[in-house]
Amino acid sequence: MLNIAITAGGTSEPIDGVRRLTNVSTGLLGWYCLEAILDYFCARKRSDFRITYILTDTAFRKVLSEKQRSFVDFIPVSDAESVYHAVDALTKRVPVDFFIHSMAISDFTLAYVASTEELAKEINSLPPYSSDAGSAVREVLENPANRYSLTEKIPSDRNIILGLKRTQKVIPLIKQNNPDTFLVGFKLLKDVPEEELIRVANRLAGENGCDMVFANELAQLGENNHRGVLTRSGEVVDRPVGKKQIAEAIVREMMKQGGNK
Repeated sequence: MLNIAITAGGTSEPIDGVRRLTNVSTGLLGWYCLEAILDYFCARKRSDFRITYILTDTAFRKVLSEKQRSFVDFIPVSDAESVYHAVDALTKRVPVDFFIHSMAISDFTLAYVASTEELAKEINSLPPYSSDAGSAVREVLENPANRYSLTEKIPSDRNIILGLKRTQKVIPLIKQNNPDTFLVGFKLLKDVPEEELIRVANRLAGENGCDMVFANELAQLGENNHRGVLTRSGEVVDRPVGKKQIAEAIVREMMKQGGNK
C-alpha cells in the first residue's frame, strides 16, 4: 500500500474576530497533483494506494467521482499552527511514501494588536538612561501590556500596529518523522532569474531533505502560463508550463522513484 500526502491552499492567520492575514495561493496546483495521481493509478488499474489531502477552506476543490473519493481522505486546516499539527500527526501515524507539500504557509502569525498611541506611551514610560534600554524597548515591542483582545472586532477609530511572530516550519517535520518519504517541496520567489530559482531550490532541498523541488517566480504564475523549474539532485529535470502540466510533471518524476512499490 502506497501512502501519499498533499497539502494545498494558503493559510489564514486571525487578527481578530472578523479580520485575517492570508496569501494569494489558490490551491489549484495541489488539486491538479491530486488528479494526476488518481489518473496515474487508474491508468495502471491499481487500487493499492491512499491519498491524504490537507487543505485550507479557500483551496480550490472539485467534486470527485465516488470511486476517486474512496481513495482520498480530506483533512481541513486553517492557520499555520493547524497545518503543523495535522502534518505532525499524519507523519507520526502513517509511513508516508510520497509527500507533495504545495501549501503556501504563512511565515508569520499574529502576536498582538496595539494602538500606536498606547504603544508609544508604553515606550515613553521606560527609564531614559537604562543600560539595557534596547532590551526594554524590544520587550515592549514583542509583548506590550496594552493590547486589543483578539476575540472581538478591533475598533477602527485609531491607528494600530500589528505585532507578528514567526510560525513553526512545517516542511522539516516530514523527513524528521518519516525519513524515507519522497518529499516534493515548492519555492516561490519574486524578480529573480532562473539561476537564482535553481540555487534557492537546491538550498531548500538541502535544508529540508527535499527529493525534488518546484521553484517558480511570482510574475510567472497563472492558469495556463504558470512556469518554473523542477529540480532533483541539484539538476533541472523539467521546465513545465501550465499548472496542469506542472502537476503532471511532478507526479511523473515522483513516480519514477517508487511508483511500482
